[in-house]
Amino acid sequence: MSGSRSTAKAIVLHQDDDVAVLVEELQQGAIVTVSKGAETISLDVRDALPLGHKIALRDLPAGHHVRKYGEVIGVLMQPVVAGEHVHVHNLASLRAHR
Repeated sequence: MSGSRSTAKAIVLHQDDDVAVLVEELQQGAIVTVSKGAETISLDVRDALPLGHKIALRDLPAGHHVRKYGEVIGVLMQPVVAGEHVHVHNLASLRAHR
C-alpha cells in the first residue's frame, strides 16, 4: 500500500517516552514523522489507528516497561516494532498495581 507523508499527526509527550500519541486517525501505510527532543523519527504506520492511541517509536521487546508522560504505564506482553499499535492487546497496565 502506498503511504502518504504526514507531519504533526502524532506527538511525543516526554523525552523518555517509548510511544507517540496520535492527534488524528491514521490509516495503515501512512508515514508519520515525530520529534523527540532533537531527534526526528519517521514511522511507517502498521495498523489503522484511532485518534488518541499509541504508536511505538522503536522496536521494543516483550517484557519492556513502556513509558508515556515519562512514566511507566505498562509492560509489553509481546514484542512490538516501530510504527506498531501499543494498546491493551499487547500492553498490560501497571496502573492498577501501584
